[in-house]
Amino acid sequence: MRITQNMLHKMAVDGMQTNLLRLSNTQRQAVTGKRVSRPQDDPFAVEQSLGFRQRIKAGDSILRNVALSQDWLNATDKALGDMANVLTRAQSLALQGANDTLGADERASLATEVDGLLEQAVAIGNARHGDHYLFAGFQINTRPFSEVKTGGETTSVTYNGDHGAMLREAEQGINITINTQGDPLLSDVFSKLIELRDNLKASPFSTDDVSSVGADLKNQMNQILDQQAVIGTKMRRLQTTAERVQDGQTGLKSLLSNAEDADMAQVVSDLQQQEFVYRTALAVNAKVINVSLLDYLR
Repeated sequence: MRITQNMLHKMAVDGMQTNLLRLSNTQRQAVTGKRVSRPQDDPFAVEQSLGFRQRIKAGDSILRNVALSQDWLNATDKALGDMANVLTRAQSLALQGANDTLGADERASLATEVDGLLEQAVAIGNARHGDHYLFAGFQINTRPFSEVKTGGETTSVTYNGDHGAMLREAEQGINITINTQGDPLLSDVFSKLIELRDNLKASPFSTDDVSSVGADLKNQMNQILDQQAVIGTKMRRLQTTAERVQDGQTGLKSLLSNAEDADMAQVVSDLQQQEFVYRTALAVNAKVINVSLLDYLR
């Protein structure tokens, strides 16, 4: 086959283009730190990367749900702890009040303190997490408890929420309920505090009535503590889930890095070598391309 000057020129240009493409790809790896950024770079690695990224995204979603759930449960546990403190004091007042030796003024003083505990309990029942009410069911934007007053005194408390269960994904395909129903748990507390206050002010006065309410308050306390135990179990489960998912995320990110990231030491070495090859090709081809028939006829 006869080799022409045009063929030499074409081979020179094609060779330089190939060298330039290799140099460009290596420079891109050096700049981005990624061995793979396009499907044609490594189709198998790209397919792996897509799978890893989807799983990492799903894990991030679960971790966000877990964090939001933990925040809500922590706020609920704090509110119930405050309610338990109210009930502890109310039981102490009931014990003091169930005494025939107390005078009417002393019982009235105890009743006034119970009334204050009632106001405090209603405020706890209307506790919020951020802008949302904790004990309103699905009606998170509605104040769950309203006081009905007669003569400036609270005579009953109305529940304005519903009984909706707020579900959050604790892990893939598994949901848990994160909210606590305000009714009847807290509504019963309010009614017993009202009853205790009224019994302390009653005339004729009955120590048995006060003692009976004190026993009821103890039962309410046990229910509050039981609910806190349920919340504690959910919080431990969420913590375990978060730790497991975080460990999985770390492993997935490592696999993603292995599939995508470039070996920077190798990239630097390749870049130096390809720069040398390209510069050498430029120098050689410059001489080849400049040679023509007139050069031989001079």
